Amino acid sequence: MSIEITSLTKSFGAFPAVNDVSLKIETGEMVAFLGPSGSGKTTLLRLIAGLEFADKGEIFFNGENVTMKNANERKAGFVFQSYALFNHMTIFENIAFGLHVAPRAKRLTKEKIRERVLSLLETIQLSGLENRFPVQLSGGQRQRIAFARALAVEPKVLLLDEPFGALDAKVRRELRTWLGEFHERTRLTSLFVTHDQEEAFEVADRVVIFDKGSVQKIGTPLEIRSGTSNTFVRDFLGLDI
Repeated sequence: MSIEITSLTKSFGAFPAVNDVSLKIETGEMVAFLGPSGSGKTTLLRLIAGLEFADKGEIFFNGENVTMKNANERKAGFVFQSYALFNHMTIFENIAFGLHVAPRAKRLTKEKIRERVLSLLETIQLSGLENRFPVQLSGGQRQRIAFARALAVEPKVLLLDEPFGALDAKVRRELRTWLGEFHERTRLTSLFVTHDQEEAFEVADRVVIFDKGSVQKIGTPLEIRSGTSNTFVRDFLGLDI
C-alpha cells in the first residue's frame, strides 16, 4: 500500500512537532524516520496511524484520503518500543486480542483465529510458546510477539516506534536481521522510527532524516552517505566535511 503525506502540520501548544511535511511512500517500501529526540518522527508516525490528528494537511492510503479516519479504520499495525503486551494474558491471547475485539460481523471463528495465531507464531519463529506468559519470555521474544499481534489483524501498513530501543545491543542486531528478512518475504509497506543510524541504514530501503519537525533529507542509505550540503545532516551523521 502506498502512503502520501501532503503539507502535514501538527503543533502542541506553541511547539510545531511536525512542520509542513510532505512524503510519498511506495508500496512495499521499508522507510526509516531518523533524527534526534523531539525532531517530529514519532509524532508523524502517530499521525499516519490515526493516533493523533493533524492541524492541517492530508494523508492518503492508496489514493484514499484517511486524514479524518480513526486508527481502526486505517488498519495500520502499530508496534511500540515497550511491547505493550498484556501480562495477565497468554501469548496466544495477546496475539489474538485484536481478532477477538473485531466487530462481530467481521470477527473470525475461534478455529480461524487459532489457525492465524499459530501461523503467526511459526512466522516469527516462536512456535510452541502460545501457552506461556510475557514474563516468561526474553525481551527479543516479547518484541516478536508484539510484531505478531500487530500482524494478526492483517494491517495495510506496519508502523514501528523505536521497536528495538528497549533491547540490548546483541538482541537488537538479531532482530534487525529478522525484520529485514521478514520484510523481504512479505514486502508489507513499513515505516519505523529510530535514532540509531546503523539500524536505519541496515534495514531501510529509504531513510528520512528529521530535525525540528521538518524533513532535512530523503534518500537511500547509499545516497545519504554519499554526502549532502545540509549542515544539520552532515553533523548528525558525522559525515566528513
